[in-house]
Amino acid sequence: MADDGSDKGKGGLAAKAAVVLGGGVVALLVAAVVVLVCLVVLIVAVLQSDYGWANCTAGGTSWVEWAKSIAKDDSHGYSQRRRDGNPDYDCSSLVWYALRNAGFDVGSVAFATGGMDSMLTKAGFTRMDYKDVSSLQTGDIVWATGHTEIYVGDGMFVGAHHDENGGIEGSEAGDQTGDEISVTASLSAAYSRVYRAPSGAGTQAVSGGTSDSGWEGMTVADARSRWKDVDYTVCDSYPPGQCTWGACVRAYHLGWKQIGRHWGNGGDWARSAAAAGYQVTSTAPVAGAIASFPPGVQGAAAVYGHVAVVESVDTAAGKVTISEMNVKGALYSKRVLPIVSGASYILPKDVISGAASSATCTANESDGDRASVEDAKSIARRKVKEHGWDDTQAECLVELWDHESGWRWDAENPSSGAYGIPQALPGSKMASSGQDWKTNAATQIDWGLQYIQQRYQTPCGAWGVWQSRSPHWY
Repeated sequence: MADDGSDKGKGGLAAKAAVVLGGGVVALLVAAVVVLVCLVVLIVAVLQSDYGWANCTAGGTSWVEWAKSIAKDDSHGYSQRRRDGNPDYDCSSLVWYALRNAGFDVGSVAFATGGMDSMLTKAGFTRMDYKDVSSLQTGDIVWATGHTEIYVGDGMFVGAHHDENGGIEGSEAGDQTGDEISVTASLSAAYSRVYRAPSGAGTQAVSGGTSDSGWEGMTVADARSRWKDVDYTVCDSYPPGQCTWGACVRAYHLGWKQIGRHWGNGGDWARSAAAAGYQVTSTAPVAGAIASFPPGVQGAAAVYGHVAVVESVDTAAGKVTISEMNVKGALYSKRVLPIVSGASYILPKDVISGAASSATCTANESDGDRASVEDAKSIARRKVKEHGWDDTQAECLVELWDHESGWRWDAENPSSGAYGIPQALPGSKMASSGQDWKTNAATQIDWGLQYIQQRYQTPCGAWGVWQSRSPHWY
């Protein structure tokens, strides 16, 4: 049971008191602005639920990107004997691991082609008859008796085909031919079924990056000399050499047209940008986005916070690379962080140079609104990966919230009033992750994972503390 709630922020169905999210305090890092682009990156549906904005998609999905990354890595080959990814896969285990890494609940053991139907339909995929390539969408799973692959778009498929001898045993680990696991335009089987992901599942960030380079190590003087396209009358409203100045200058150089002169300290930028009409997300950055870090998050100053620019997004690794100033002095440096790191990403309204993308926007997609228990778990598994955590952490989270709320978005403790999947007390605290906190499982999960990261570092840390307390709470 919690104490007076002054420094705690949780109260599960098994708990009766509140816990207040704490804001960590670390060493000073000044603000830096992130430039944002609708590159080859998908913007999660949480944007729509938070801000009523259509999701921007570029025809890619995180499971496609993951499978393509495996195909490029010749340390992985084909083998039915070693199909667990250490180091090899067969056709169905490659699909299973790709979906599992994207957060879909497809069971705890890699399926075979004969068992795919029940697991995919349970995970929310729609089964359809295969017609032709032109009817496929990026991310579709194509199936034939004894074989399966993933459609990656533009008439191409990624799959595990055969071992180095054209067979299935894989006597030698890894890809000996470059074709054991590969992306190909040929139809590897007489496909009869297509499994399509549930609406909104593809609205996740996908890999991409700005093409402008050479910024690392640049000083204030270097930037003024080389980047003549920047409106320095705006950026000089921030102290040169500080992260706010560095972010403003980098953003303008990449194509931003309107950075506020008075957006405040680095930790204030997300709030200021939202008030100015910009879209903000904590889970779906794109290359060129502005990342605003609250005080104490990822080493940001206890008072000022920090800002930086997203230079690249790698969904297979669940990482972003940022450019920032005043971390290693008054010059630009870089860091690699988990996609979900506590930062708020400000999405641009302008076309960003070097981020060539022909993205299209699809309105009315959703991700988590009144989600079923299984859908909520699937969303959570994806978001756990985005935090940089592994499957063990995902299982700890499942156990924790199984006991707290049964994964019901409308779960409410009749004694304490704790609400939602993570059992926030009061539930209204989850509004910091989205105004749809009362009904959207994704918003609740975002808030819960941020709480867990700040207070217990990992889901397993929170689960361990929960078990140690009587009555149970975290």
